[in-house]
Amino acid sequence: MQFGLKSITMDDIARKVGVSKKTIYQFFSDKNSIVYKSVHEHFSDHRSEIEKVLDNSKDSIEAMYRISKCMKMQVEAINPTVLYDLQRYFPKAYKRFLDFKNTFMRERMKIILENGIKSGYFRKEINPEILIIQRIEQVQLAFNNDIFPRDKFDFKEIHEQLFDHFIHGLLTKKGKEKYNQYLNEEHDA
Repeated sequence: MQFGLKSITMDDIARKVGVSKKTIYQFFSDKNSIVYKSVHEHFSDHRSEIEKVLDNSKDSIEAMYRISKCMKMQVEAINPTVLYDLQRYFPKAYKRFLDFKNTFMRERMKIILENGIKSGYFRKEINPEILIIQRIEQVQLAFNNDIFPRDKFDFKEIHEQLFDHFIHGLLTKKGKEKYNQYLNEEHDA
């Protein structure tokens, strides 16, 4: 996550975990299998974290806000080249990422948006399917160094700005009041 995937060698991995390459090869056939297992574990943990957020959120605004915070922490820990490396050099692991993004995240966001509409926090005229795709792709857009060069933009700020724009497009007046309440509570804490 720190240096990208392509540049890391089996020697680097062995040195970092303090074992010989021979020991690693007893458990993994090659670097691809290590990357896949790592990605699989990462998204399994991330899935559990998001499920916990959903189970413990009082309403759709809190759920959306807390998931955004989880995503922000995840995004900040990842070198932007990781997604590029996954896509280009590790297609099986990249497919795991796409499954997480296009299945799990879409399903959870659909529930949140539909509950937000029912509760009057989100505007009833929004099309959840379109906005789910928009939000998921916004997160990935932040990784694009051609659009947001790291020497010009702060990765954390990109994420915060995109989320702020997204959430304000969803909110009703009632929703804005509730959202501001959560922001104030966090600011006061």
